[in-house]
Amino acid sequence: MIMEFIIITAIIIFYGFSYYYKKRIAPKIKGALGEYRVAYKLKRLNKKEYIVLNDILLKYGNSTTQIDHIVISRSGIFVIETKNYKGWIHGHQNSEYWTQTIYKHKKKLRNPIKQNWVHVFAIKKTLSEFNYIKYFPIVVFTGSGILKNITTTLPVIYKKNLLKTIKNLNKEEHLSYKQIKLISNKLHKNNIVDRKEYRNHSKQVSKQVQERKIKEKLKICPRCGNKLIYKRGKYGNFYGCQNFPKCKYTLN
Repeated sequence: MIMEFIIITAIIIFYGFSYYYKKRIAPKIKGALGEYRVAYKLKRLNKKEYIVLNDILLKYGNSTTQIDHIVISRSGIFVIETKNYKGWIHGHQNSEYWTQTIYKHKKKLRNPIKQNWVHVFAIKKTLSEFNYIKYFPIVVFTGSGILKNITTTLPVIYKKNLLKTIKNLNKEEHLSYKQIKLISNKLHKNNIVDRKEYRNHSKQVSKQVQERKIKEKLKICPRCGNKLIYKRGKYGNFYGCQNFPKCKYTLN
């Protein structure tokens, strides 16, 4: 009986750890690897024309937001969100979620464009005295994923096209190199490096995701608290906020 108990306990611990690794640890490793690949790519930019900041954590209201990469240039600030996925990726610029398809299995993903806009707003608030800055949000996919049916006016690209995209957008000169340095110093000064803050940030993100899922199941708008109403649209059926057009939240 004791031996059976030990074996059963060992099996439970093994599967518990496997589940935790799959749900919590593996995604973080995968995400960090994607960010490393993009950071390595950005090193190739001319240091006399661009300043690159990686993994920046800024205060945003009562919370924090983690920004994968910031590139400061004479044209403005490039705010880069990195994703490391496999399979086919489908999504619309205004949707709350995108879809990852691997064979017949489908999984919902947070819309990376909307995630990146939060980062842009956080940087704008931090740099409120620099109200003349132009912002360029970019979403970069680094894994083996294939972008399918992506409907957007903003750059959603593969890693191989990143430097070309930045250089093509960096055409007009709005900032001097002195201003670029001032902006970089301000972001460095406001970057949160305390490990405790990073842990709190992870907890906040997990809490927000769970609260959002609960509200969506109850057909309540996570953004404004109004009802979600079933609608038919040009790109298929969806749930939209009752408070439209003031609130444009949608759910596939």
